[in-house]
Amino acid sequence: MEAKRDVILKMVTHNEKDHLSGDVGDEADVASQTFERELLFEMEDSERIILDDIEAALRKIEKGDFGLCESCRKSISVQRLKAMPWARYCIACQSRSETSA
Repeated sequence: MEAKRDVILKMVTHNEKDHLSGDVGDEADVASQTFERELLFEMEDSERIILDDIEAALRKIEKGDFGLCESCRKSISVQRLKAMPWARYCIACQSRSETSA
């Protein structure tokens, strides 16, 4: 998880540096750059959410709560944790929250 966190931090930092460069070119170039920036902002938001979840999972490891669903407090399946080690909820609770949203 720490390696994944480091990769995301590098990507976000790199993208933020790219945002600081000014727009250059004609109207089509500016429109294209604006669109690309909007996509990067959306990606950064999802990356930051994952980064927050990874940080929370690392804190859970320190506290001894890793692998417990934040909703029902039951164990999260090993398969789910292997696929997404920062998972906050078991599959049942995650499904319930997605269907109610």
